[in-house]
Amino acid sequence: MAISIKKIVSIGLGGLMLGSTVCSGAFAVEKVGDVDSFVSDIVSTDNSNVDIIVGSNSVASDVVSAANIAAKIGSLSFLEQNGKSAAATLSVSASASSDDFDLLNDDATDDSINFTSNGKGLFIACADGDCADALVDITYDDSTGLDADNGAKSLGKLSTLSSVDDIDPSDWFNSDDDAYEFLFAKLNNDSGEWNINEEGLAYAVISFKDDASSFDDITTLCPGKRIPFMGEEWVIIGMSADKDSFALGKEVYDGVIKEGESYDLSNGFEVKIVSILKNNDDEYKLDAQILKDGKVLAENTDVPAFNLCSSGIGVRINSAWENVGSDYGYAELVIVNNMKCLSLGEEYVPDWEAYGILKVGNTLEYTEDFKSKEYGQKKVGLALKYVGDDLEDIESGDEITIADYGTFTLDDEDEDDKLRVFFEMNEEKEVNIVKNQKVNVLNAEIVADTIFAGDEESLTVNAPVVKLDTETSMEYSENPLILVGGPVVNSITKELVNAGLFAIDDDSLATLAVVSETANGNDVLIVAGGDRSATTEAANALIAMI
Repeated sequence: MAISIKKIVSIGLGGLMLGSTVCSGAFAVEKVGDVDSFVSDIVSTDNSNVDIIVGSNSVASDVVSAANIAAKIGSLSFLEQNGKSAAATLSVSASASSDDFDLLNDDATDDSINFTSNGKGLFIACADGDCADALVDITYDDSTGLDADNGAKSLGKLSTLSSVDDIDPSDWFNSDDDAYEFLFAKLNNDSGEWNINEEGLAYAVISFKDDASSFDDITTLCPGKRIPFMGEEWVIIGMSADKDSFALGKEVYDGVIKEGESYDLSNGFEVKIVSILKNNDDEYKLDAQILKDGKVLAENTDVPAFNLCSSGIGVRINSAWENVGSDYGYAELVIVNNMKCLSLGEEYVPDWEAYGILKVGNTLEYTEDFKSKEYGQKKVGLALKYVGDDLEDIESGDEITIADYGTFTLDDEDEDDKLRVFFEMNEEKEVNIVKNQKVNVLNAEIVADTIFAGDEESLTVNAPVVKLDTETSMEYSENPLILVGGPVVNSITKELVNAGLFAIDDDSLATLAVVSETANGNDVLIVAGGDRSATTEAANALIAMI
Protein backbone atom coordinates (compact mmCIF):
# COMPACT_ATOMS: atom_id res chain seq x y z
CA MET A 1 0.00 0.00 0.00
CA ALA A 2 1.28 3.43 -0.93
CA ILE A 3 -0.07 6.59 0.64
CA SER A 4 0.62 10.24 0.14
CA ILE A 5 -1.48 13.15 1.30
CA LYS A 6 -1.15 16.88 0.87
CA LYS A 7 -3.41 19.69 2.00
CA ILE A 8 -3.89 23.12 0.50
CA VAL A 9 -6.34 25.69 1.82
CA SER A 10 -7.39 28.52 -0.50
CA ILE A 11 -9.66 31.31 0.64
CA GLY A 12 -11.99 32.96 -1.83
CA LEU A 13 -12.92 36.08 0.12
CA GLY A 14 -10.24 37.01 2.60
CA GLY A 15 -9.00 34.82 5.41
CA LEU A 16 -9.94 31.68 7.24
CA MET A 17 -8.97 30.27 10.61
CA LEU A 18 -9.41 26.52 10.73
CA GLY A 19 -9.40 24.24 13.74
CA SER A 20 -9.66 20.47 13.77
CA THR A 21 -12.45 19.18 15.97
CA VAL A 22 -10.09 16.61 17.43
CA CYS A 23 -8.33 19.48 19.22
CA SER A 24 -10.90 19.92 21.94
CA GLY A 25 -10.42 18.65 25.43
CA ALA A 26 -7.35 17.68 27.37
CA PHE A 27 -4.89 15.02 26.26
CA ALA A 28 -2.52 13.04 28.46
CA VAL A 29 0.81 13.01 26.66
CA GLU A 30 4.42 12.50 27.68
CA LYS A 31 6.81 15.18 26.37
CA VAL A 32 10.47 14.45 25.75
CA GLY A 33 12.75 17.35 24.82
CA ASP A 34 11.75 20.92 24.04
CA VAL A 35 8.44 20.15 22.35
CA ASP A 36 6.97 23.60 23.04
CA SER A 37 9.80 25.39 21.23
CA PHE A 38 9.52 23.02 18.25
CA VAL A 39 5.81 23.74 17.94
CA SER A 40 6.27 27.51 18.16
CA ASP A 41 8.91 27.46 15.40
CA ILE A 42 7.25 25.27 12.75
CA VAL A 43 4.85 27.84 11.28
CA SER A 44 5.50 31.28 9.80
CA THR A 45 2.85 33.65 8.48
CA ASP A 46 3.48 32.80 4.82
CA ASN A 47 4.98 29.33 4.80
CA SER A 48 4.75 26.03 6.65
CA ASN A 49 8.39 25.03 7.00
CA VAL A 50 7.99 21.44 8.18
CA ASP A 51 7.56 18.03 6.53
CA ILE A 52 5.22 15.44 8.01
CA ILE A 53 6.25 11.82 7.51
CA VAL A 54 4.09 8.67 7.75
CA GLY A 55 5.21 5.11 7.13
CA SER A 56 4.42 3.50 3.79
CA ASN A 57 2.74 0.69 5.76
CA SER A 58 1.04 2.92 8.32
CA VAL A 59 -2.41 2.15 9.64
CA ALA A 60 -5.22 4.40 8.47
CA SER A 61 -5.41 6.25 11.80
CA ASP A 62 -1.78 7.41 11.39
CA VAL A 63 -2.56 8.75 7.92
CA VAL A 64 -5.59 10.64 9.21
CA SER A 65 -3.54 12.04 12.12
CA ALA A 66 -0.86 13.28 9.72
CA ALA A 67 -3.50 14.90 7.53
CA ASN A 68 -5.11 16.66 10.49
CA ILE A 69 -1.73 17.94 11.74
CA ALA A 70 -1.01 19.32 8.25
CA ALA A 71 -4.40 21.01 8.06
CA LYS A 72 -4.03 22.61 11.50
CA ILE A 73 -0.55 23.97 10.71
CA GLY A 74 -1.65 25.33 7.35
CA SER A 75 -4.71 26.93 8.86
CA LEU A 76 -2.63 29.23 11.08
CA SER A 77 -1.79 31.45 8.11
CA PHE A 78 -4.88 33.59 7.91
CA LEU A 79 -5.78 37.17 7.08
CA GLU A 80 -8.22 39.21 9.14
CA GLN A 81 -10.13 41.84 7.17
CA ASN A 82 -13.10 43.99 7.97
CA GLY A 83 -16.37 42.98 6.39
CA LYS A 84 -19.27 40.63 6.70
CA SER A 85 -19.04 36.87 7.16
CA ALA A 86 -18.16 34.88 4.07
CA ALA A 87 -17.68 31.36 2.85
CA ALA A 88 -14.32 29.83 2.04
CA THR A 89 -13.07 26.97 -0.10
CA LEU A 90 -11.08 24.07 1.33
CA SER A 91 -9.15 21.92 -1.13
CA VAL A 92 -7.83 18.53 -0.03
CA SER A 93 -6.02 15.93 -2.12
CA ALA A 94 -4.91 12.39 -1.37
CA SER A 95 -3.65 9.27 -3.14
CA ALA A 96 -3.41 5.58 -2.23
CA SER A 97 -3.60 2.07 -3.67
CA SER A 98 -5.12 -1.18 -2.41
CA ASP A 99 -3.55 -4.62 -2.22
CA ASP A 100 -2.97 -6.18 -5.64
CA PHE A 101 -3.78 -9.51 -7.29
CA ASP A 102 -1.68 -11.16 -10.03
CA LEU A 103 -4.02 -12.60 -12.65
CA LEU A 104 -1.33 -14.75 -14.27
CA ASN A 105 0.79 -16.22 -11.46
CA ASP A 106 0.12 -17.91 -8.14
CA ASP A 107 -2.78 -15.63 -7.34
CA ALA A 108 -4.67 -17.11 -10.30
CA THR A 109 -5.44 -20.19 -8.20
CA ASP A 110 -6.32 -18.30 -5.04
CA ASP A 111 -8.90 -20.11 -2.91
CA SER A 112 -11.42 -17.28 -3.21
CA ILE A 113 -11.10 -16.56 -6.92
CA ASN A 114 -9.90 -18.56 -9.93
CA PHE A 115 -8.97 -17.06 -13.30
CA THR A 116 -7.33 -20.11 -14.83
CA SER A 117 -10.36 -20.59 -17.12
CA ASN A 118 -12.90 -18.38 -18.80
CA GLY A 119 -15.25 -16.67 -16.38
CA LYS A 120 -15.87 -13.65 -14.19
CA GLY A 121 -14.27 -12.60 -10.91
CA LEU A 122 -15.26 -9.77 -8.59
CA PHE A 123 -12.70 -7.54 -6.86
CA ILE A 124 -13.58 -5.45 -3.80
CA ALA A 125 -11.86 -2.66 -1.86
CA CYS A 126 -13.12 -0.67 1.11
CA ALA A 127 -12.10 2.02 3.59
CA ASP A 128 -11.89 -0.90 6.06
CA GLY A 129 -10.24 -4.10 4.84
CA ASP A 130 -12.30 -6.34 7.15
CA CYS A 131 -15.51 -4.98 5.64
CA ALA A 132 -14.20 -5.73 2.15
CA ASP A 133 -13.51 -9.29 3.32
CA ALA A 134 -17.11 -9.53 4.58
CA LEU A 135 -18.53 -9.11 1.08
CA VAL A 136 -16.55 -11.94 -0.52
CA ASP A 137 -18.67 -15.01 0.32
CA ILE A 138 -22.12 -13.55 -0.17
CA THR A 139 -24.74 -13.52 -2.92
CA TYR A 140 -25.14 -10.54 -5.21
CA ASP A 141 -28.62 -10.16 -6.67
CA ASP A 142 -28.95 -9.86 -10.45
CA SER A 143 -29.96 -6.22 -9.93
CA THR A 144 -26.38 -5.40 -8.90
CA GLY A 145 -24.67 -6.96 -11.91
CA LEU A 146 -21.87 -8.04 -9.55
CA ASP A 147 -22.56 -11.79 -9.40
CA ALA A 148 -19.39 -13.61 -10.54
CA ASP A 149 -19.09 -17.33 -11.29
CA ASN A 150 -15.35 -17.39 -10.54
CA GLY A 151 -15.81 -15.96 -7.04
CA ALA A 152 -14.79 -12.74 -5.34
CA LYS A 153 -11.50 -11.40 -3.98
CA SER A 154 -10.99 -8.71 -1.35
CA LEU A 155 -8.14 -6.33 -2.16
CA GLY A 156 -8.39 -4.99 1.37
CA LYS A 157 -8.19 -1.42 2.47
CA LEU A 158 -7.95 1.58 0.16
CA SER A 159 -6.97 4.25 2.66
CA THR A 160 -8.31 7.23 0.74
CA LEU A 161 -11.81 5.82 0.64
CA SER A 162 -13.80 7.56 3.35
CA SER A 163 -15.63 6.31 6.40
CA VAL A 164 -17.82 7.77 9.14
CA ASP A 165 -17.07 6.18 12.50
CA ASP A 166 -20.30 7.31 14.18
CA ILE A 167 -23.21 7.80 11.79
CA ASP A 168 -25.48 8.82 14.70
CA PRO A 169 -23.48 11.54 16.51
CA SER A 170 -26.56 13.03 18.18
CA ASP A 171 -27.70 9.60 19.46
CA TRP A 172 -31.11 10.00 17.88
CA PHE A 173 -31.16 6.24 17.29
CA ASN A 174 -28.98 5.12 20.24
CA SER A 175 -26.32 3.69 17.95
CA ASP A 176 -22.64 4.23 17.23
CA ASP A 177 -22.75 2.49 13.84
CA ASP A 178 -20.22 3.10 11.07
CA ALA A 179 -20.40 3.58 7.30
CA TYR A 180 -17.75 2.85 4.67
CA GLU A 181 -17.09 3.53 0.99
CA PHE A 182 -16.55 0.51 -1.32
CA LEU A 183 -15.31 0.01 -4.88
CA PHE A 184 -16.26 -3.04 -6.98
CA ALA A 185 -14.95 -4.31 -10.33
CA LYS A 186 -16.10 -7.52 -12.06
CA LEU A 187 -13.43 -8.62 -14.53
CA ASN A 188 -14.15 -11.12 -17.31
CA ASN A 189 -11.58 -13.53 -18.75
CA ASP A 190 -12.77 -14.16 -22.32
CA SER A 191 -10.22 -16.62 -23.73
CA GLY A 192 -7.35 -14.52 -22.41
CA GLU A 193 -8.93 -11.16 -23.24
CA TRP A 194 -9.90 -9.06 -20.22
CA ASN A 195 -13.25 -7.25 -20.35
CA ILE A 196 -15.67 -5.47 -18.02
CA ASN A 197 -19.32 -5.55 -19.03
CA GLU A 198 -22.04 -3.02 -18.33
CA GLU A 199 -23.02 -3.17 -14.62
CA GLY A 200 -19.60 -4.66 -13.79
CA LEU A 201 -18.37 -1.62 -11.84
CA ALA A 202 -19.82 -0.01 -8.73
CA TYR A 203 -19.23 2.54 -6.02
CA ALA A 204 -21.12 1.94 -2.78
CA VAL A 205 -21.65 3.19 0.76
CA ILE A 206 -22.73 0.55 3.28
CA SER A 207 -23.43 0.83 7.02
CA PHE A 208 -22.13 -1.64 9.65
CA LYS A 209 -22.73 -1.95 13.38
CA ASP A 210 -20.19 -0.23 15.62
CA ASP A 211 -16.70 -1.77 15.37
CA ALA A 212 -18.13 -4.77 13.51
CA SER A 213 -17.32 -6.06 10.03
CA SER A 214 -19.25 -9.24 9.22
CA PHE A 215 -22.05 -9.43 6.69
CA ASP A 216 -24.54 -10.05 9.51
CA ASP A 217 -23.41 -6.74 11.05
CA ILE A 218 -24.63 -4.66 8.09
CA THR A 219 -27.27 -2.32 9.46
CA THR A 220 -29.86 0.17 8.30
CA LEU A 221 -29.66 3.82 7.25
CA CYS A 222 -32.31 6.47 7.74
CA PRO A 223 -32.70 10.27 7.68
CA GLY A 224 -30.56 12.01 10.29
CA LYS A 225 -27.65 9.58 9.97
CA ARG A 226 -24.30 10.54 8.43
CA ILE A 227 -22.60 8.74 5.57
CA PRO A 228 -19.47 9.22 3.50
CA PHE A 229 -20.19 10.00 -0.13
CA MET A 230 -17.54 10.74 -2.74
CA GLY A 231 -14.93 11.48 -0.09
CA GLU A 232 -17.04 13.80 2.06
CA GLU A 233 -19.35 13.40 5.04
CA TRP A 234 -23.03 14.07 4.35
CA VAL A 235 -26.21 14.05 6.42
CA ILE A 236 -29.10 11.98 5.11
CA ILE A 237 -32.05 14.37 5.06
CA GLY A 238 -34.46 12.12 3.20
CA MET A 239 -34.86 8.57 1.86
CA SER A 240 -38.18 9.15 0.18
CA ALA A 241 -40.56 6.33 -0.75
CA ASP A 242 -42.67 8.86 -2.65
CA LYS A 243 -39.85 10.29 -4.76
CA ASP A 244 -37.52 7.25 -4.59
CA SER A 245 -34.47 9.34 -3.82
CA PHE A 246 -31.66 10.05 -1.38
CA ALA A 247 -31.48 13.69 -0.20
CA LEU A 248 -28.10 14.64 1.28
CA GLY A 249 -26.68 17.84 2.77
CA LYS A 250 -23.58 19.21 4.52
CA GLU A 251 -24.06 19.76 8.25
CA VAL A 252 -24.20 23.39 9.39
CA TYR A 253 -25.86 23.00 12.80
CA ASP A 254 -26.78 20.01 14.95
CA GLY A 255 -28.57 20.76 18.18
CA VAL A 256 -31.64 22.35 19.77
CA ILE A 257 -33.60 25.51 18.93
CA LYS A 258 -36.06 27.05 21.38
CA GLU A 259 -39.60 27.83 20.29
CA GLY A 260 -39.78 31.31 18.72
CA GLU A 261 -36.04 31.44 17.99
CA SER A 262 -33.99 31.05 14.82
CA TYR A 263 -30.64 29.81 13.61
CA ASP A 264 -28.97 32.25 11.23
CA LEU A 265 -27.09 30.84 8.26
CA SER A 266 -24.99 32.85 5.81
CA ASN A 267 -26.40 35.06 3.03
CA GLY A 268 -29.59 35.98 4.86
CA PHE A 269 -30.96 32.45 5.35
CA GLU A 270 -32.40 31.37 8.68
CA VAL A 271 -34.29 28.44 10.15
CA LYS A 272 -37.02 29.34 12.62
CA ILE A 273 -39.05 27.26 15.05
CA VAL A 274 -42.30 29.24 15.07
CA SER A 275 -44.31 27.21 17.57
CA ILE A 276 -44.51 23.89 19.37
CA LEU A 277 -47.93 22.72 20.55
CA LYS A 278 -49.21 19.51 22.10
CA ASN A 279 -52.13 17.94 20.23
CA ASN A 280 -54.98 15.78 21.59
CA ASP A 281 -52.85 12.65 21.32
CA ASP A 282 -50.16 14.19 23.56
CA GLU A 283 -47.90 14.51 20.53
CA TYR A 284 -45.87 17.63 19.91
CA LYS A 285 -46.78 19.40 16.69
CA LEU A 286 -44.15 21.75 15.43
CA ASP A 287 -44.25 24.68 12.98
CA ALA A 288 -40.89 25.30 11.25
CA GLN A 289 -39.81 27.76 8.57
CA ILE A 290 -36.89 28.44 6.24
CA LEU A 291 -36.54 32.17 5.54
CA LYS A 292 -34.41 34.34 3.26
CA ASP A 293 -34.04 38.01 4.26
CA GLY A 294 -37.17 37.65 6.41
CA LYS A 295 -39.30 36.12 3.64
CA VAL A 296 -40.70 32.62 4.22
CA LEU A 297 -39.41 30.21 1.55
CA ALA A 298 -40.79 27.00 3.05
CA GLU A 299 -42.94 26.08 6.02
CA ASN A 300 -44.22 22.83 7.48
CA THR A 301 -46.36 22.00 10.48
CA ASP A 302 -46.20 18.37 11.51
CA VAL A 303 -45.35 15.86 14.21
CA PRO A 304 -41.60 15.00 14.22
CA ALA A 305 -39.75 13.44 12.58
CA PHE A 306 -40.08 15.41 9.33
CA ASN A 307 -38.08 17.39 6.78
CA LEU A 308 -38.14 20.95 5.50
CA CYS A 309 -36.12 21.94 2.41
CA SER A 310 -35.71 24.99 0.17
CA SER A 311 -32.98 26.71 -1.86
CA GLY A 312 -30.31 24.17 -0.97
CA ILE A 313 -31.09 24.42 2.79
CA GLY A 314 -32.44 21.34 4.53
CA VAL A 315 -33.75 20.68 8.03
CA ARG A 316 -34.38 17.29 9.62
CA ILE A 317 -36.45 17.73 12.78
CA ASN A 318 -36.16 14.66 14.98
CA SER A 319 -38.15 15.48 18.11
CA ALA A 320 -39.77 18.20 20.20
CA TRP A 321 -40.61 18.71 23.86
CA GLU A 322 -41.72 21.34 26.39
CA ASN A 323 -40.00 22.62 29.51
CA VAL A 324 -41.25 21.46 32.89
CA GLY A 325 -43.67 24.36 33.22
CA SER A 326 -45.01 23.92 29.66
CA ASP A 327 -44.13 27.57 29.01
CA TYR A 328 -42.24 26.92 25.77
CA GLY A 329 -40.88 24.09 23.66
CA TYR A 330 -37.66 22.93 22.08
CA ALA A 331 -36.90 21.25 18.76
CA GLU A 332 -33.99 18.88 18.21
CA LEU A 333 -32.76 19.08 14.63
CA VAL A 334 -29.93 19.16 12.14
CA ILE A 335 -29.55 21.91 9.53
CA VAL A 336 -27.65 21.37 6.27
CA ASN A 337 -26.69 23.34 3.19
CA ASN A 338 -25.38 22.38 -0.27
CA MET A 339 -28.17 19.83 -0.63
CA LYS A 340 -28.17 17.28 -3.42
CA CYS A 341 -30.76 14.74 -4.48
CA LEU A 342 -29.93 11.33 -5.97
CA SER A 343 -32.95 9.97 -7.83
CA LEU A 344 -32.90 6.17 -7.78
CA GLY A 345 -32.60 4.51 -11.19
CA GLU A 346 -31.39 7.75 -12.79
CA GLU A 347 -27.90 8.91 -13.73
CA TYR A 348 -26.02 10.75 -11.01
CA VAL A 349 -23.05 11.35 -13.30
CA PRO A 350 -22.90 10.20 -16.95
CA ASP A 351 -23.00 6.38 -17.22
CA TRP A 352 -23.54 5.94 -13.45
CA GLU A 353 -27.02 5.41 -12.01
CA ALA A 354 -27.96 5.75 -8.33
CA TYR A 355 -29.60 2.91 -6.41
CA GLY A 356 -30.51 2.09 -2.85
CA ILE A 357 -28.92 -1.04 -1.39
CA LEU A 358 -31.05 -3.62 0.42
CA LYS A 359 -29.88 -6.55 2.59
CA VAL A 360 -32.12 -9.56 2.14
CA GLY A 361 -30.87 -12.64 3.97
CA ASN A 362 -27.37 -13.36 2.65
CA THR A 363 -27.93 -11.22 -0.43
CA LEU A 364 -27.25 -7.62 -1.39
CA GLU A 365 -29.57 -6.16 -3.98
CA TYR A 366 -30.17 -2.77 -5.59
CA THR A 367 -33.51 -1.00 -5.62
CA GLU A 368 -34.91 2.02 -7.40
CA ASP A 369 -38.16 1.74 -5.46
CA PHE A 370 -38.03 2.55 -1.75
CA LYS A 371 -41.04 1.03 -0.05
CA SER A 372 -42.73 2.43 3.03
CA LYS A 373 -41.95 1.13 6.51
CA GLU A 374 -44.58 -1.61 6.50
CA TYR A 375 -42.73 -3.45 3.74
CA GLY A 376 -39.81 -4.03 6.12
CA GLN A 377 -37.07 -3.16 3.65
CA LYS A 378 -33.63 -3.18 5.25
CA LYS A 379 -32.09 -0.14 3.56
CA VAL A 380 -28.38 -0.43 4.22
CA GLY A 381 -26.62 1.71 1.65
CA LEU A 382 -26.31 3.72 -1.52
CA ALA A 383 -24.75 2.59 -4.81
CA LEU A 384 -23.67 4.05 -8.12
CA LYS A 385 -23.82 1.39 -10.85
CA TYR A 386 -21.98 1.57 -14.18
CA VAL A 387 -24.44 1.58 -17.11
CA GLY A 388 -22.09 2.62 -19.92
CA ASP A 389 -20.66 0.61 -22.79
CA ASP A 390 -18.83 -2.68 -22.28
CA LEU A 391 -15.09 -2.17 -21.76
CA GLU A 392 -13.26 -4.61 -24.03
CA ASP A 393 -9.67 -5.77 -24.50
CA ILE A 394 -8.41 -4.21 -21.27
CA GLU A 395 -4.62 -4.48 -20.97
CA SER A 396 -1.68 -3.41 -18.86
CA GLY A 397 -1.59 0.32 -18.22
CA ASP A 398 -5.36 0.76 -18.47
CA GLU A 399 -7.04 2.62 -15.62
CA ILE A 400 -10.80 2.09 -15.41
CA THR A 401 -12.43 5.05 -13.68
CA ILE A 402 -15.16 4.26 -11.16
CA ALA A 403 -17.81 7.00 -10.80
CA ASP A 404 -15.22 9.75 -11.46
CA TYR A 405 -13.68 8.83 -8.10
CA GLY A 406 -11.33 5.83 -7.91
CA THR A 407 -9.78 3.60 -10.56
CA PHE A 408 -9.35 -0.11 -11.22
CA THR A 409 -5.88 -0.55 -12.72
CA LEU A 410 -3.98 -3.26 -14.61
CA ASP A 411 -0.17 -3.29 -14.52
CA ASP A 412 2.23 -5.96 -15.84
CA GLU A 413 5.32 -4.21 -14.42
CA ASP A 414 7.02 -4.80 -17.81
CA GLU A 415 7.01 -8.55 -17.25
CA ASP A 416 5.31 -10.96 -19.67
CA ASP A 417 4.21 -13.39 -16.97
CA LYS A 418 2.69 -10.85 -14.59
CA LEU A 419 -0.55 -8.86 -14.64
CA ARG A 420 -1.50 -7.17 -11.39
CA VAL A 421 -4.90 -5.61 -10.71
CA PHE A 422 -5.58 -3.14 -7.90
CA PHE A 423 -7.71 -0.16 -6.95
CA GLU A 424 -6.15 3.25 -6.54
CA MET A 425 -7.15 6.86 -5.97
CA ASN A 426 -5.56 10.20 -6.66
CA GLU A 427 -8.37 12.46 -5.59
CA GLU A 428 -8.74 16.17 -4.92
CA LYS A 429 -11.88 17.59 -3.34
CA GLU A 430 -13.01 21.18 -2.92
CA VAL A 431 -15.64 21.99 -0.34
CA ASN A 432 -17.28 25.28 0.57
CA ILE A 433 -17.39 26.04 4.28
CA VAL A 434 -19.10 28.73 6.34
CA LYS A 435 -18.37 29.85 9.88
CA ASN A 436 -18.65 27.06 12.49
CA GLN A 437 -19.43 24.47 9.82
CA LYS A 438 -17.79 21.03 10.03
CA VAL A 439 -16.48 19.29 6.93
CA ASN A 440 -15.14 15.75 6.74
CA VAL A 441 -13.29 15.27 3.47
CA LEU A 442 -11.00 12.38 2.50
CA ASN A 443 -10.89 11.31 6.16
CA ALA A 444 -9.81 14.71 7.54
CA GLU A 445 -12.26 16.62 9.73
CA ILE A 446 -12.05 20.43 9.83
CA VAL A 447 -14.13 23.15 11.48
CA ALA A 448 -14.06 26.79 10.38
CA ASP A 449 -13.77 28.84 13.57
CA THR A 450 -13.63 32.27 11.97
CA ILE A 451 -14.07 33.55 8.43
CA PHE A 452 -13.51 37.18 7.48
CA ALA A 453 -14.76 38.69 4.24
CA GLY A 454 -12.77 41.10 2.15
CA ASP A 455 -12.60 42.42 -1.36
CA GLU A 456 -9.01 41.48 -2.08
CA GLU A 457 -7.81 38.71 -4.36
CA SER A 458 -7.81 35.11 -3.14
CA LEU A 459 -5.35 34.25 -0.41
CA THR A 460 -3.53 30.92 -0.57
CA VAL A 461 -2.58 29.34 2.73
CA ASN A 462 0.38 26.96 2.55
CA ALA A 463 0.07 23.71 4.46
CA PRO A 464 2.85 21.18 4.95
CA VAL A 465 3.08 18.19 2.65
CA VAL A 466 2.60 14.72 4.10
CA LYS A 467 5.23 12.38 2.68
CA LEU A 468 6.04 8.70 2.93
CA ASP A 469 9.06 7.54 4.87
CA THR A 470 10.32 6.13 1.55
CA GLU A 471 10.16 9.58 -0.05
CA THR A 472 12.51 11.39 2.31
CA SER A 473 15.54 10.88 4.52
CA MET A 474 17.08 12.60 7.51
CA GLU A 475 20.32 13.07 5.60
CA TYR A 476 18.82 15.29 2.90
CA SER A 477 15.84 16.87 4.66
CA GLU A 478 15.51 20.61 4.06
CA ASN A 479 12.96 21.13 6.84
CA PRO A 480 12.27 19.96 10.37
CA LEU A 481 10.36 16.68 10.40
CA ILE A 482 7.26 15.47 12.21
CA LEU A 483 7.29 11.67 12.29
CA VAL A 484 3.87 10.08 12.83
CA GLY A 485 4.04 6.50 14.06
CA GLY A 486 6.43 4.28 15.96
CA PRO A 487 9.29 2.15 14.65
CA VAL A 488 7.03 -0.69 13.49
CA VAL A 489 5.29 1.45 10.85
CA ASN A 490 7.68 4.39 10.28
CA SER A 491 11.19 3.52 9.09
CA ILE A 492 12.65 6.92 10.04
CA THR A 493 11.36 6.55 13.59
CA LYS A 494 12.94 3.09 13.57
CA GLU A 495 16.25 4.64 12.45
CA LEU A 496 16.21 6.96 15.48
CA VAL A 497 15.32 4.10 17.82
CA ASN A 498 18.14 1.94 16.44
CA ALA A 499 20.55 4.84 16.97
CA GLY A 500 19.53 5.04 20.63
CA LEU A 501 18.06 8.56 20.21
CA PHE A 502 14.49 7.56 21.07
CA ALA A 503 12.96 4.72 23.08
CA ILE A 504 9.46 3.27 22.79
CA ASP A 505 7.77 -0.09 23.41
CA ASP A 506 4.30 -1.63 23.32
CA ASP A 507 3.47 -0.17 26.74
CA SER A 508 4.52 3.40 25.96
CA LEU A 509 2.05 6.20 26.53
CA ALA A 510 1.17 8.83 23.95
CA THR A 511 4.49 10.59 23.39
CA LEU A 512 5.79 13.77 21.77
CA ALA A 513 9.59 13.65 21.59
CA VAL A 514 12.04 16.12 20.03
CA VAL A 515 15.40 14.85 18.79
CA SER A 516 17.57 17.89 18.06
CA GLU A 517 19.51 18.58 14.86
CA THR A 518 19.31 15.04 13.45
CA ALA A 519 17.57 15.74 10.11
CA ASN A 520 20.35 17.43 8.12
CA GLY A 521 20.76 19.82 11.06
CA ASN A 522 17.01 20.20 11.60
CA ASP A 523 15.03 19.05 14.62
CA VAL A 524 12.70 16.04 14.51
CA LEU A 525 9.43 15.68 16.44
CA ILE A 526 8.23 12.11 16.94
CA VAL A 527 4.48 11.59 17.41
CA ALA A 528 3.99 8.02 18.61
CA GLY A 529 2.74 5.64 21.26
CA GLY A 530 2.76 2.00 22.23
CA ASP A 531 -0.16 1.25 19.91
CA ARG A 532 -2.21 2.99 17.23
CA SER A 533 -4.65 4.55 19.71
CA ALA A 534 -1.77 6.01 21.71
CA THR A 535 -0.27 7.44 18.51
CA THR A 536 -3.62 9.04 17.69
CA GLU A 537 -3.78 10.50 21.19
CA ALA A 538 -0.28 11.95 20.75
CA ALA A 539 -1.30 13.50 17.43
CA ASN A 540 -4.42 15.02 18.99
CA ALA A 541 -2.28 16.49 21.77
CA LEU A 542 0.04 18.06 19.20
CA ILE A 543 -2.90 19.52 17.28
CA ALA A 544 -4.22 21.01 20.53
CA MET A 545 -0.83 22.70 21.10
CA ILE A 546 -0.61 24.26 17.63
